[in-house]
Amino acid sequence: MAAEDLTRVLDEAGVGYDLLTHVHTISATAEAEALGLATRDVAKTLIVKTQDGYLRVVLQGSERLDLRKLRALLGGNKHDVRLASEEDLGRDFPEFELGAVPPVGGGRRDPVVVDSRVAEQEALVLEAGSHEESVRLATDDVIRLAHAQVADVSER
Repeated sequence: MAAEDLTRVLDEAGVGYDLLTHVHTISATAEAEALGLATRDVAKTLIVKTQDGYLRVVLQGSERLDLRKLRALLGGNKHDVRLASEEDLGRDFPEFELGAVPPVGGGRRDPVVVDSRVAEQEALVLEAGSHEESVRLATDDVIRLAHAQVADVSER
């Protein structure tokens, strides 16, 4: 079960959460619908490849990543900062289902950027490493646990 990796990290950190099971979903919008939530209440984690490795970016499910803003934040260009490919994800995040990597957990300790809109929310729901399980937890806990940088990186 892919969620076990994330829940172990949360348990070890003493972070409270609710594990939510739902039908198989492949997008944040579908995940929100399956859980009876607004899309803005569900976060998605995108994996970005940089010249220094991977970066996990957390956005509201209804938002799109603005790569220009992210590149400006990181000081990179379009060759240095780009979305990871499915091949990258399958190879380097094997403990999670493709497209369901959470902001923390797994064998890697990637830096994390949380979009400022997400940071304003009291709590969020995000995929727990599989397309059938999600976790609900305090946004502050995600930011603290991931040592995340908060920045405006979504399209507005």
